[in-house]
Amino acid sequence: MGMETEYATLAVDPQNLSSEDLPASLFVYEQICEAIRRDQPTAKGLFDSEQMFLASGGAVTFESNPTMHDLPGGLIEIATPEVRSPEELLTCQRSIDQLVADATADSETSYDLRVLKNSSDSYSHIYGCQENYEADVASGVWLVLYRFFVCLLWMMQVISLVVSVPLLWLMLSIGWIAQRRRRSRSATADSAGVRSSDIEQEAIEADDSLGEQNPQTTFDSVPPTVAWLFVAALRWIHFPIVLVLRFVARHIAFRPQRRYLTALLASRLALCGSGALDYDGRYRLSSKAMAIDTIADMGSFRGERPVFVYGHWLSHYCTKTFLSLASTRVMFARRQRLQIGLSDSNMADHAEYVKFASVSLVLDMIEAGAVADLPVLKDSVASIHRIASDWNLVSSVPTSHGELSALEIQKKYFLAARQFVAETSNQWLGESETVLVRWESLIAILAAFRRDHTQTSEAVGRVDWMTKQHLILALGEKAEWTEKKKVDLRYHELSADGYFQQLAVTKPEVIFVKQQNVDRRRRSPPSGSPAARRGWIIREFAGGDEVFHTDWAYAMIGRGRKRKRVNFDI
Repeated sequence: MGMETEYATLAVDPQNLSSEDLPASLFVYEQICEAIRRDQPTAKGLFDSEQMFLASGGAVTFESNPTMHDLPGGLIEIATPEVRSPEELLTCQRSIDQLVADATADSETSYDLRVLKNSSDSYSHIYGCQENYEADVASGVWLVLYRFFVCLLWMMQVISLVVSVPLLWLMLSIGWIAQRRRRSRSATADSAGVRSSDIEQEAIEADDSLGEQNPQTTFDSVPPTVAWLFVAALRWIHFPIVLVLRFVARHIAFRPQRRYLTALLASRLALCGSGALDYDGRYRLSSKAMAIDTIADMGSFRGERPVFVYGHWLSHYCTKTFLSLASTRVMFARRQRLQIGLSDSNMADHAEYVKFASVSLVLDMIEAGAVADLPVLKDSVASIHRIASDWNLVSSVPTSHGELSALEIQKKYFLAARQFVAETSNQWLGESETVLVRWESLIAILAAFRRDHTQTSEAVGRVDWMTKQHLILALGEKAEWTEKKKVDLRYHELSADGYFQQLAVTKPEVIFVKQQNVDRRRRSPPSGSPAARRGWIIREFAGGDEVFHTDWAYAMIGRGRKRKRVNFDI
């Protein structure tokens, strides 16, 4: 299992600067990456030159549209290494939280940079985290059907590549011509005694030194309107692949997981939602849940917000096509990555642990066939919105077991999980007993609040949405929306000034992980997963003379005929 978390960046602005004077998002990302490189060895991504893999086994990615690189703000996504236990995942997640917070504070800029680990900003932009689990994509005849569609998609991938290559060469040619014209204009201006700006001069010098070797620099020289047309054309070329992928995602892949996990994910908002205040002053359990519009989809082609996300599959058949058709062979495996988009960014250890530990345990139950007592939602998207809108926890939604509230659904899953663990051999228990204890305690805390809304003391520091609401209510009835929204946002700030961070200092009992374990995972990945070998390879070859790039599954070392592939399979 693993987590991907998007962190929002912001510049604390005591001088009331205009947005034009704030740092560009790409600049902020580069400065944070530079600070991380000073912390530990890193390697560039194999398929994304802006991606950076860490010796700790994780990876850093710039989550921003190229057209927005010069605008302030921006998102940094950091993924944990792959782990095999919830305790390890929580430890790795906290190490990443501290890494990005320290890197932001240590970045060499004139701005006071901060990061927020939340799920929406004051403009209602939705982001946050996604969970990843290894699971059986299908079995029996469904697995045969799934692999048939993988073969079909591979053939469609080849056709789209043949059609796309001439288009990309045309785009590259236009970028090269634009570069030459810019150099020509610069030479003419210099001969006329006109000095170009320092920024423009630096761009021209970069073109001169890198333009012939770096296709990315050439692509960046293409006029925005022309680039938009080319991107639109490429999307139309790949649209048939998207249609087939969408069919596989909705009807073939992970059928039992989608059927039996959806009610768990919807109802756990009551336990693990991070809370959000909207523009109308309404308090929600989760802003991310309110944005969900479908159960299974790509999540990156048309901006869909699905519960189960298949955007990483889209990258196999589209983005990576131009570099390696062979990368598609991993799609034939029975075990695949199940990505969950209905997941809030948590500050509280208790909520974060229960969030992915309960899902991991229920996935084991699904694969073992112990699903008889699990409820199934009848109107999934509407039920998610209804639960997310009700912080009083009184609403019921239609399920296969009748109308149930979020807490009632959670209790049914918990009781089924407890019976499953009781019937499991001791050698396979792992952390399951710890999962049950922490899961049950959260349900009890919320049940007490449901009976009496004054019972919130136990929830503070353990349930994010209740902790945040407690801080907002402390402002008083006359507090303005802007004051409340400030609490909403700064609750998630990863610095000593962050409101949750200040609260945790006064309540050390809400912290589950030991700092010494966090420090260890900040620099070295856990054993027993591909991350261990990836981290070792990065430490060995980062900064060396050999050309070295890596991806999640393998690394490429050297160039030309001497280029070697190193797989990270265990």
